[in-house]
Amino acid sequence: MRRAFLPVLLAATIAGCALAPSTPPPTPVRAPAAPATAERLLASLARMIAMDGQSLAAEAAKAREAAERGTDPFARVEAALALSMAAAPDDDQVLALVAPVLAAYPPAEKEIRAMAGFLQAIASDRRKLRDSLATASAKSRDDRREAQSQRLRAEAQQERADRLQLKLEALTNLEKSLANRPHADDPDRRPR
Repeated sequence: MRRAFLPVLLAATIAGCALAPSTPPPTPVRAPAAPATAERLLASLARMIAMDGQSLAAEAAKAREAAERGTDPFARVEAALALSMAAAPDDDQVLALVAPVLAAYPPAEKEIRAMAGFLQAIASDRRKLRDSLATASAKSRDDRREAQSQRLRAEAQQERADRLQLKLEALTNLEKSLANRPHADDPDRRPR
């Protein structure tokens, strides 16, 4: 009986395997998603904010070299960001770095273009402010020179007025002394 049971068991096992639910195929392991461009820009900004002046200058130089070697718009914007945050930002270099990003066709990602436009606006405004400051400083210097010149003229006129006043007082005293002197030819004025 055991022998007769074995083929039935074998047939039932095979039939059961055919009816058993199949296991789903394993899901492919996804590589970690690359951070979005905006996140990369914010991470770069946060890293640069944490730097001191020397580190930021070194980072700006390194980023500028990397941007000049390639055409990656992200590298150009990152270099422009580092340059614009430096203690003495070079607005001409910032504008030179972002201009190709803004003029590129096909256009760069919208986040990169937005940051490039923002950096271009900041550099342009800073340049206008520097020009205004230079103009105001030159006008202030000219105004100080004019005020100094007017003060010197006023002092010279005051000295002249003081000299004229002394001469007038001397002439008045001379006139009084002449008026009180006895005259030989005037009988009414002769001393009695």
